[in-house]
Amino acid sequence: MSKVCDKCGKHPVAGKTVTHAHNVNKRTYYPNLRTIKINEGGAIKKMKVCMRCLKTITKA
Repeated sequence: MSKVCDKCGKHPVAGKTVTHAHNVNKRTYYPNLRTIKINEGGAIKKMKVCMRCLKTITKA
């Protein structure tokens, strides 16, 4: 399963969690993706979009 936005290309990024005692652990930050159906050129197409792209799509 791909975790990439079909509209803007936002993808998972690596980072670290740091506790109060400064224990450092690796983690991955995933984009907030939703699957939507969109009408493009008369054909209904499924897309995975992040919430920022979803807001701009619904505004237009």
